[in-house]
Amino acid sequence: MSEKYRTAVETVERCGADIALMRLRKPDGYDSQAGQWFRLTLDTVEGTATRTFTNAAAPDDEWLEVITRLSGSAFKNRLGQMRTGDEVEIVGPGGRLTLPADEKRVAYLVGGVGIAPARSMLRDAMHRRHVFDDALVLYGNRDAKCVPFQDELLAMDSAGVRVVPVLERPHPGWTGETGLVTASIVARHCDLADGRPLYVAGPPPMVAAVQRVLDELGIDESRRRIEWFGTPVRHDSG
Repeated sequence: MSEKYRTAVETVERCGADIALMRLRKPDGYDSQAGQWFRLTLDTVEGTATRTFTNAAAPDDEWLEVITRLSGSAFKNRLGQMRTGDEVEIVGPGGRLTLPADEKRVAYLVGGVGIAPARSMLRDAMHRRHVFDDALVLYGNRDAKCVPFQDELLAMDSAGVRVVPVLERPHPGWTGETGLVTASIVARHCDLADGRPLYVAGPPPMVAAVQRVLDELGIDESRRRIEWFGTPVRHDSG
């Protein structure tokens, strides 16, 4: 059951021009599962506002972590101005986008700030010394200037984590996947016949596009785990 907590900002960092990563002190008694979200309330120039964020940290970390794109809204502007020691209110945890502790094969199809639930789950698995047969992270980003948590995820290869970056705007000399996450890219890197769940997270246009990819690949709804970072857009399968 979600509860209300007061906490404080520990750090705020920038990744590229418009992505912010903010750590909050984890309140006493806050008990969550990897991949769950909390609601953050801030006082902005337009009044008090609340937004929902997946906690990108693992359950046994001593902090909560927000990763978000600074869109220019009053809320995001205030978040980008936060400083160490600033107090905030959160309500949580909530959400059912979690990974079974014994899952051996999984795929994450994520982009940009949508990496939050994947990072939380994989970081938790590392803390538990869980080894996957294959945990694929198809990770789309605009370019290589800001790929949040990439080094940490790449360092998880000994636990069966396999990261495949996909860049919309590749730099000269890039030899990896380019453009958007397509059916051919997914099929090239993922054994779709093994029954693994596929997790999709990110802004609504990206999630809707990846759902269409899953439709094209014939992935049953029972295997899809979806997290919309914003108001969902209509998605018609078939």
